[in-house]
Amino acid sequence: MRVVGRKTARLVAGQIIRDIADEGLEVLPPESALMDRYEVSRPSLREALRILEMYGVLTIRPGPGGGMRVNAVASEQYANASSLYFHILGLTLRDVLNTRLQMEPLMARLAAQKARSGGKWPDQPSDGGSGRDSFHFSVAQFAGDPILILFADALRNIYVDESSGEYRFDDDLSKLIPITHEQIQQAIESGDAAKAEELMREHITRYAQLLEDNYPQMLDQVVEWR
Repeated sequence: MRVVGRKTARLVAGQIIRDIADEGLEVLPPESALMDRYEVSRPSLREALRILEMYGVLTIRPGPGGGMRVNAVASEQYANASSLYFHILGLTLRDVLNTRLQMEPLMARLAAQKARSGGKWPDQPSDGGSGRDSFHFSVAQFAGDPILILFADALRNIYVDESSGEYRFDDDLSKLIPITHEQIQQAIESGDAAKAEELMREHITRYAQLLEDNYPQMLDQVVEWR
């Protein structure tokens, strides 16, 4: 397939993405094979590969034993790209938290509806962090909507990274949240969608209030490009 024009590298990158999806590629062929396949020059191909590397699609390792490996799709890559636009728009951690307040009750509702339809809450927590963070990731995964999972976990990744360090939501503050993860999980497992949604909203609202009371300066931070 020959690709020509001013946007050659971008078009080649798009074709590589389609081939990765269609063929389930985990490793790309050598540059010479890709140049023949797409009928482009080495500079155009390398620019296309740099685009994909920048977006986290590829990991490129030069030298013996290296190559171009296709990365598994992960919310961290989406978070990295999103954080750039969040920073340009001047969005703060308060904005991120407010969006989580809109999304996570919906996911709790979807998770409860799935449980009511026969889905079983996982015995082991999902691999989405530790402690408080892993529960919210587990709810998103159990809800099962792939776009919501990607977007919600990207927001969670941005929020957790930005709020780590000197601002720690310790166990003493956690005790001031009347709605616990266990209560939300029980509502989800029982299939009570309305209750699960209500409890998650109350849980995050109280969490946000505690942050406003204790760490308002943290919430005022503009999201940094990761």
